[in-house]
Amino acid sequence: MIVELLEADEYSEMVTGFDLVNEEDYTPPILDFIQDIFAGKKADKKGMPCFLHCGETHDRNNSNAIDALMLGSKRLGHGFQIWLHPKVMQQVIERDICIEACPISNLLLGYVIDMRNHPVRWMLARGIQVSISSDDPTFFGYDGVTMDYVYAALSWELDIKDLKKLSLNGIHYSTCSDEKKKELEDKVFPGKWNEFIDYVLEVCPLEE
Repeated sequence: MIVELLEADEYSEMVTGFDLVNEEDYTPPILDFIQDIFAGKKADKKGMPCFLHCGETHDRNNSNAIDALMLGSKRLGHGFQIWLHPKVMQQVIERDICIEACPISNLLLGYVIDMRNHPVRWMLARGIQVSISSDDPTFFGYDGVTMDYVYAALSWELDIKDLKKLSLNGIHYSTCSDEKKKELEDKVFPGKWNEFIDYVLEVCPLEE
């Protein structure tokens, strides 16, 4: 089905990339679908960018994150397992790949017991690019990414510069066109960010 959509000109702009979502400890690995992924890349004029969910596991022997890198994945959904593999982490940095961190999902699903010990907190300190995502907000009964930001900010001791960087990463590593990204970064985001800062100062004014 995905290949047919990519080959049809009228739908080609609707598909910006390909993802695989599964419970990695119990389902087939990315490698089992590699022929289908290659077929999609061949059918797509842009080579079908991949944004693969992987590394949502503590199993050191799970190779999904490595296979995702080999397939040229532009982002890694969750990806916290890579802290077990220093060379993979280095590749993520060198290739400017973004980790889509999903704090609340990881907590509710039991991948982390204490958010203060979340592997992504450690990755941030080593220069890995991260965005904050919600994973399955409808499934967990909440909307948007506000609570994910709250948990991350409090547990990872993020400052205002960290929050701004994480927010901008959500734009920079998105599948928007370059023109749309520029509009969001230069025109939309500054105003929204200033509104947020004004709100924070109103609720928690600085001491004189």
